[in-house]
Amino acid sequence: MHIQSIPMWKGTSNNYAYLVVDDKTRDAVIIDPANPPEVIPVLKEQIKSGKINLTAIVNTHHHWDHAGGNLKILKEFDVLPVIGGTKCEAVTRTPEDKESFKIGESISVRALHTPCHTQDSICWFMEDGNDRVVFTGDTLFIGGCGRFFEGTAEEMHKALNVTLASLPDDTKVYPGHEYTKSNIKFLKTVLENEAVKDLDSFAESNEETQGKFTIGDEKKYNVFMMLEDPAVRKATGKTAPVDKALSDCLVISMSNAERTTNNALGEALSTTSRALETGAALSQNFAPLKQICAHLNAFHVYASDTSRCVEANHYCSHLNEGIQACPLSVSNLFTKRLWSDVRQCLIYDTPEPNARLIGVEYMISGTLYKTLDAEERKLWHSHVFEVKSGMLILPGPEGLPQSVWEAAETKEMEQVVGLYGKTYHFWQVDRGDKLPLGQPQLMTSFTEDAQLSGSKGKLIDRNERFSVDSEAKKAKRSYIAEPEIHGDADNAWKKPNATEG
Repeated sequence: MHIQSIPMWKGTSNNYAYLVVDDKTRDAVIIDPANPPEVIPVLKEQIKSGKINLTAIVNTHHHWDHAGGNLKILKEFDVLPVIGGTKCEAVTRTPEDKESFKIGESISVRALHTPCHTQDSICWFMEDGNDRVVFTGDTLFIGGCGRFFEGTAEEMHKALNVTLASLPDDTKVYPGHEYTKSNIKFLKTVLENEAVKDLDSFAESNEETQGKFTIGDEKKYNVFMMLEDPAVRKATGKTAPVDKALSDCLVISMSNAERTTNNALGEALSTTSRALETGAALSQNFAPLKQICAHLNAFHVYASDTSRCVEANHYCSHLNEGIQACPLSVSNLFTKRLWSDVRQCLIYDTPEPNARLIGVEYMISGTLYKTLDAEERKLWHSHVFEVKSGMLILPGPEGLPQSVWEAAETKEMEQVVGLYGKTYHFWQVDRGDKLPLGQPQLMTSFTEDAQLSGSKGKLIDRNERFSVDSEAKKAKRSYIAEPEIHGDADNAWKKPNATEG
């Protein structure tokens, strides 16, 4: 058995696809080929050189960053079976729990149903002689586990500590993401044993950890497979191994620890602080925050220095009485929506759990904008270029087909194109500030392509991280009518010292 890892979206979601080949027959399957531009060249080279005979696509679960590339893979190659959960894109076969099949002559494959992260999650246990591996998707990571998107603590406990823990200890683990370094940050807040230290040492010296550790190793450092360990119980203050509060606390704490790169002054959150956050989330009322119904991503430009811009993640709610609370819910993607005259957005530097709150933006309709006095109108910017150029995006949720989300996004842009925004940033993260220093900064938006000359790299990087194509979005939005922009708006670009970003 030969396994080739294919990293995808490196530096952002850090996914893995895996090419598994039977040495005797060269029959092969591709596991979770979610990003075809990174996977197809590898497959074509292997097929052209006669190294593989591609026989199937295998998925660990239906989320787009695992199964979302199936159709494009199928277009490039002969008709292939798609083996995975019932919700996977273009699935043709869903094996029963513990059902087996072969890859070529030598590799035995067993489906292990592990519902929790999604209800159709399947881990794939494979044996070839004395070689044993398991592909765990988003159920088990090296030193961590997946979030409970569709399941319960009891289901994850069974998946990890019954189903996977029953595999031979020498079974090598191949997860769906490279999260090991961030997972270790959390592990070290709970455990300080030799196994954690050894894992930390390896991760510091190696960018990739898939296939380097076993189920037996996980039982020594992965707190989610050590719920009866005294140190784990002490960290949470809980006793029952599958107590929902204990398991949820661990998972939410892990979620906060994952991708922790906020560069702010101060120590990382302690386990106690994370437990407090979890308890608050279960008991306190966060009604205003629950009204947030859209995540927009674009770039803000400093009105005082238009050569500087910063990526901005907007989390927006609508203020008007009687409007729909969440116009982009799946149930009303294509239904008629009432116009929102006033929106308010919290601005974060990233979309990650520990992102820094760097500013606020208010958005109003053109009708309201015209009622403002002339000096006030100069503080506001338009959104026409952001919408029409494809720069402004609504990052899609996991598990929803891209075509469906893009249609909803484009409809939302019909409304946003006519809004005016007033934005202040309090934290100048682009210059490396570790705290929100100085006076609030009035921000504006890009209004033409020429202004982007010095910031194209940031746009390209953003597009790669979110797997979007601004030019494609520009084409899809070409039909959207451009409202006339009021002469007082976008004032920063009309000053003599305005420069291109």
